[in-house]
Amino acid sequence: MSMTRSELAAKRKTTGAARKGSSSRRLKIGDRVRIIDISSDLKDPNYDLNHEECREMRTAELFRFCLGREFAIHDFDQYGNAELWVGEDPKVRKKFGDSHWIWVEPECLERITLSRGKVAGKRKAN
Repeated sequence: MSMTRSELAAKRKTTGAARKGSSSRRLKIGDRVRIIDISSDLKDPNYDLNHEECREMRTAELFRFCLGREFAIHDFDQYGNAELWVGEDPKVRKKFGDSHWIWVEPECLERITLSRGKVAGKRKAN
């Protein structure tokens, strides 16, 4: 027996299937994303100076520099954060070197293209 649209909507509402971050909207390895936000503590220009372990690597400065730039997702960590090789960007490489990877929460990313090279949000015409 098939369900009506209203029955499906009610079921989704109770199961949470239509929530943000549902499987149809999840980021995948190979997707190109733009960093649209970073943690509020990393926005502080003095963060690296106040944290000895970050001074040499310039962690907060790197995150601030990558804000608004696009990268491909290479993997995900155990917490679901996207692993981005930011050293692939020529401007990042010039300023910080090519061996930098960062991990970013999915809600701080905007998908630009899908892993198969299709533009996100666009559907193929019939």
